[in-house]
Amino acid sequence: MDTQVVEEKFNEIYDNTYHQCLIYVISKCNHTSVIPDIIQETYLALYQILKDKGLNYIKNPEAYVIRIAKSKIYNHYSLKEKVKSIIPLFDINKEEKEYNQADINSELYENEIEITVENKEVLSAIWRFLQSKPQKVQKVFYLFYYAELTIPEIAQLMHLNQSTIKNHIYRTTHEIRKKFGKDG
Repeated sequence: MDTQVVEEKFNEIYDNTYHQCLIYVISKCNHTSVIPDIIQETYLALYQILKDKGLNYIKNPEAYVIRIAKSKIYNHYSLKEKVKSIIPLFDINKEEKEYNQADINSELYENEIEITVENKEVLSAIWRFLQSKPQKVQKVFYLFYYAELTIPEIAQLMHLNQSTIKNHIYRTTHEIRKKFGKDG
């Protein structure tokens, strides 16, 4: 099969399903640190399926991508449990730190290095601060700021009151501004 045709179909499906898939993965994961990996694994599997089985194999791309994501989430958590039984001292925080440092280092530009480094340090500090918050707060932040869902949509998805969602967003935003703002 022509690689260019597969890539075009993949990009079309990706563009049409990414937002919905991201929301699904955020809502189902126990920890926000695994979200990028599961999203990546989902779309790698989609690409491989398009390449192996053809463009007409997938009848409903939205449902199919969510099914792949569901499978990847299940595989991740079942593998994690197996690893825990083999290696009881599994340090997830160390992996998160390595992951964040790779992101910071890979995005530096040759020009304006001082400004970029300073901004990255602040963003990294804010990210570490957010990671210290409970998972519920982290999920609300992902859904509100990254997935751009509304407060009522988040409340419905997470089965919480809108006032609880607002409280998580506003309280944590205030803490961030106080701690990392120019006045803080």
